Amino acid sequence: MTSRRRRTVRRTAVAAGTALGAAAVAVLAPGSWAGQTPAARAAVAFDGAVGYGASATGGAGGTTYHVTNLNDSGSGSFRDAVRAPHRIVVFDVGGYITLNSAVPVADDITVEGDTAPGQGIGLRGREVSFSNSSNDIVRYVRFREGTLDPANGKASLALARASDMIFDHVSVEFAKWDDIDAVGAKNITVQNSIVADPIGQRFAAHTEGGPFTWYHDVFADAHNRNPLAKGDTQFVGNVVYDYQGGYTAGNSGGTFRHDVADNAFVAGPVTGTPSNAYYQMAHQQVWNSGNILDRDADGRLGGTALGLGAGATARSAPWSPTSTSLAAAAGSARDAYAYDIAQAGDLPRDAVDSLVITDVTSLGTAGRLWSSQTQTGLDNDGYGTITG
Repeated sequence: MTSRRRRTVRRTAVAAGTALGAAAVAVLAPGSWAGQTPAARAAVAFDGAVGYGASATGGAGGTTYHVTNLNDSGSGSFRDAVRAPHRIVVFDVGGYITLNSAVPVADDITVEGDTAPGQGIGLRGREVSFSNSSNDIVRYVRFREGTLDPANGKASLALARASDMIFDHVSVEFAKWDDIDAVGAKNITVQNSIVADPIGQRFAAHTEGGPFTWYHDVFADAHNRNPLAKGDTQFVGNVVYDYQGGYTAGNSGGTFRHDVADNAFVAGPVTGTPSNAYYQMAHQQVWNSGNILDRDADGRLGGTALGLGAGATARSAPWSPTSTSLAAAAGSARDAYAYDIAQAGDLPRDAVDSLVITDVTSLGTAGRLWSSQTQTGLDNDGYGTITG
């Protein structure tokens, strides 16, 4: 599918690849699947899909539903589009959809947010729930609960007991509990995405079950759970910025396997203890490879090799057979940082994501924990405006 937004993204990707060199180009282009047979590439959700959610087929073979308005419900609404399985959801409109209640998403759904005009589509005010569903593909969508939701304990993106899903180029912010809540989920990929600015509890992502894949994501301005990984997890080529607790296992009695490679952990204004890049890792098995810790908060990307710290057992090799190839495609942690800054989140970026990236690229001098999206100072009750 060709759209103005996808062409813009592709031009940016090529430019970023040129700047970063061959390792980054391997991620940006279909070459990230170099060496795989055509049949293997056809078996993934889309070219460039990786990890444990990559085999989702979504609504392939089903009907195409056009979202024709920004209404909360009714014919042509997003809520109506995702209520029944076997659908490919495309957008004839762009902007925010303000939700008055949580939206449940059915099985076997593909959401193609990059078909929306302008800056694309955003869902605000309530939780969007994929809980208890399976086999969904979601690309280029913003999920932002915020204080328009009177309830507490909710997520912007709920994945409880979800399975076989991939989220690509999504932006998840302003949740009143966890930005992403994925307890009991399995075979989930989140890639090329932004998970930032949770409010209330100020936690980024709570995952239990697994396996999970996080690839080329930006975590920013969250107190903890970047992510909370209570399950076998791949965490490759990501940026974790301005954390108080970074990659976390919660000192769980359970022993899980963690492939953590080529990530940049960067201290910010709220980071009291930079070495908490790994946090509460007792009983865990970790392949710790190529990660850097920039603890100086001095406005430049420095950093030294990140040590595993006490409590965890170092693995000499990854538990997942695909982690080595993912790490090779990501390049170094510095390569991954540059790529993530250029490409993570819904594109083209709106004011909220631009503010997040401004914090991250300050490399230690900007960032804070929010208690409400109104504190961003952006218009539209702090959510900013998405042009359609």
